[in-house]
Amino acid sequence: MTINNSMMKNQSGLALISVLLIFAIVAVLAGAMIERQSLDIQRSGNLQALQQARAYSSGIEYAVRSGLRMDYDNNPDVDHPEEEWAKPHTYPLQPGTAEIQIIDAQSRFNLNGLHKTATDRPAQIQRFKNLLDELGLEQAIADHTQKFMDEDSQVDNDYLSAEVPYRASYNLFKHPSELLLVQGVDAETYRKLIPYITALPVKAALNVNTASNKVLAALSSTWSLSEADAVIGNRGDKGFATVDDFWGLSEVQPFTGSSGSNSGSTSNSGNNNQNTKEVWDKADFSVNSQYFEVFAKVTLADRIATIEMLIYRDDQTGEMRTYYRDYSRTEARLPVTNTPSSGTNNNSSTTNGSGGI
Repeated sequence: MTINNSMMKNQSGLALISVLLIFAIVAVLAGAMIERQSLDIQRSGNLQALQQARAYSSGIEYAVRSGLRMDYDNNPDVDHPEEEWAKPHTYPLQPGTAEIQIIDAQSRFNLNGLHKTATDRPAQIQRFKNLLDELGLEQAIADHTQKFMDEDSQVDNDYLSAEVPYRASYNLFKHPSELLLVQGVDAETYRKLIPYITALPVKAALNVNTASNKVLAALSSTWSLSEADAVIGNRGDKGFATVDDFWGLSEVQPFTGSSGSNSGSTSNSGNNNQNTKEVWDKADFSVNSQYFEVFAKVTLADRIATIEMLIYRDDQTGEMRTYYRDYSRTEARLPVTNTPSSGTNNNSSTTNGSGGI
């Protein structure tokens, strides 16, 4: 009888332990399920907010097009930095904000001017060297860049020997960030260059109404920032009305040739503009623009969506199309100030926009 009672007590103890073990397992599983459900809810909220922010960023494209169309209807012949499109705009959302920055892509040096199809390629190569020198960078980057774009240079071995081998593109640039693939260009070099470079069709002209003093100074080996600042001072707040107004400046006259020749030859001898043999091509310059870089940042419920676009606006019809959309950029490639620099560095107002680096 005593043995039976002992066995029953042992069995009751084992049953209690089993029940407690089952409850412990259920509690762990329930906790894991609750945690996973919480993560799923948070993930769904993040995805919904991100998709909503992305929808806003897509809508911004149509708003920008409308603004650029209004600018075209107001005055299709002149674009300058004091126009409404060139100012940064911030719009309230619920809850959050939408920030929009439109930048004249033709205010920068066009890297595709180094391509062999460019009619004034030697002049553009020299201008890129001038810009590199102005920024304290190696002029050899200009030679490496034009070879990277030219299959006749046969520079593949320079890139196939890299730690991660690749080939030269031998093609036009689609985006200025492709410059990072060129020999001699590292992240720091690119950061210095991004406010001043772009990648547009070869024939895209430089808008002298929006170009910074460093880009203008790079037009000639004999120019310094003081000549570029004089040009900026002469264009005033409203810009040049025509290219002829720019062409007639005393600083520009030495480069126009006796009949506005379009020779692309350059010479580095001497610092006196009156003695230079450089002759500029008038077709390289404009006072209005067809290409606009747009950067939009949408902050919505602590979620951020960004988009960079290149928009083309036909200067004859005002019709627009988008060349590319890039959702990977984290910062705008902000332009430099266009205010004359009093003979000092004119880059004080630039950001360190990384362009996605």
